[in-house]
Amino acid sequence: MRRSTLVLCLLIFVPGIAWADDQNAELDQFIRAGETSYRKADYEAARVSYEKAWELAQQTPSNTPVRYDILKRLTAVRAAAGQFAEADNYLQLAINWREIAIGRDDPKIADDLLESVTLCRGMKQFDRAMAILERVRSMHARSEGPGSLAVADDFSRMAQIQMDLKNREGAASSLAAALGLRAKLAGQYDASLLPDLDRLGPLLIMLQRYDVAEDRFRHALVIRESLLGKDSPDLIATVDGLAYACFGQKKYDEADPFYQRLIALWTASAGKEHPMVAMAYDKVAVFYAEQKKFEQAKAAADHANAVRAHFFATGLAQEATEQFAEGKMEETKALYRRALAALDPPDPVYEDVRSQIESILKSMEEPKRKLSKPPPRRK
Repeated sequence: MRRSTLVLCLLIFVPGIAWADDQNAELDQFIRAGETSYRKADYEAARVSYEKAWELAQQTPSNTPVRYDILKRLTAVRAAAGQFAEADNYLQLAINWREIAIGRDDPKIADDLLESVTLCRGMKQFDRAMAILERVRSMHARSEGPGSLAVADDFSRMAQIQMDLKNREGAASSLAAALGLRAKLAGQYDASLLPDLDRLGPLLIMLQRYDVAEDRFRHALVIRESLLGKDSPDLIATVDGLAYACFGQKKYDEADPFYQRLIALWTASAGKEHPMVAMAYDKVAVFYAEQKKFEQAKAAADHANAVRAHFFATGLAQEATEQFAEGKMEETKALYRRALAALDPPDPVYEDVRSQIESILKSMEEPKRKLSKPPPRRK
C-alpha cells in the first residue's frame, strides 16, 4: 500500500515539475524576445513580448523576483514609447511588489520612486512629483543622514519640480540648501557644486536678485578657472551671467571687462565670424546704450550686423559653388550678386570675402576669361 501511494505521488509530482520547467522556459523566451526588440527600439514588439511574460509570471509565487523584473521592463518600454501613464501603472505595481516582498524600508524603493517622479514630469503631474520627492528625501534622511549627498541630490531634484510649478523662490531655496550640503561634504570649491551653481545663478537673475547672482557666478567662475584655466570655452556661460549680474546692479565698470572677455572667449572658441560672436556684440551694444554711450553702442551693433552679413554671404557663396559645379552659370551669378548685396556697405569684418566675390563675378562676366580661383567656401 505504501509503495502504491509513493508511485502515485511520483506520477502526480513529476508532471508538475515538467510543467513548471516548460513554463519557465516559455517565460524566459518571451523575456529574451522583448529584450531583443527593445534593443532595436521596436518598443511595441517589446511590449507584446513582455506582456506575455507578465501573464506567465503572475502564475508564479507572489514573491518571485521575476515579477518585479518584468514590471520594470514594461515600465521602460512604455516610457520609451511616450506612454507615461501606462509606464507609471507598471512602475507602481513594481513598487508595490518590493514593499510587500521585501518591506517599505527597502532602499531600492527610493530609486523606483525617483523614476516615478520622472514619469510624473512627463505627465505634468508636478504636485504629485513633489509629494513623491518629499517621501524620497525622508527615506534618504533616515537611511543616509539628513546631511548626506543623497539628500542634497533630492533638494536639487525638488528645485527642478519647483521650476516646473513656476515657484522660482522655492527653487532658489532648494538649490541653496543643496549647495550648502555639498559644500560641507566636499568643500567650497569642489566641482560637484557647479551644476547647482549653474542653475541658481540664472534663476536669481530672473528673480532680479543680482547681487546674490553675482556671488554665485563668481563662485562658479573660480571653480571652473581652477579646473580648466582662464581661456576655456566652458567659461562662456558663467562669464555671460556674471557680466549681466553686474549690469543689473549698474556696476558698469565691473561689467565691462566681463563683456569684453565674453567676446574674446566666443571669438577664440568659434571664430570671429561666428553668429554667437554677433550675439555677444549685441549684448555689448545694449550694455553701452543703457549708459548713454551711443557711439560705442552703435559700433558694437554695426560689428554684430557685419558678422551676421559675413556668415550669410559666405553661405550664399557656398551655394553658388555648388551651382557652379553643376554648370548653372546664371544661378551661380545670381547667388554671388545676392551675397555681394548683403556685404554692403563695406566693412573691415567682411572685406576679404567681399573682394573675393567681386573678383569672381568680374571673371564670370568676361566670357573669354576663366576663373583664376574657386569660389569661397565656408570654413
